[in-house]
Amino acid sequence: MEEILEQVIEIVKETMDVEEVTPETLMEDELGISSLEFYELLNNLESAFGIKIPEKILSNVETVEDIAYEVNTILERKG
Repeated sequence: MEEILEQVIEIVKETMDVEEVTPETLMEDELGISSLEFYELLNNLESAFGIKIPEKILSNVETVEDIAYEVNTILERKG
């Protein structure tokens, strides 16, 4: 999970063009991510990890760590 979290942090930094991101960074409140940016982020994560991320996770995600958890869960199911 730690390796996935590090990768997710890097992808968030690149997608949002920010330098400081931690696992606890709040996507909306701190990064001000728009819905369009969130879809761009999902696409970047899907490409990086070779997975499909359901749009329904939007309602479950508040922090960068939440995103990493969702990615990890999908990867575990994929096997």
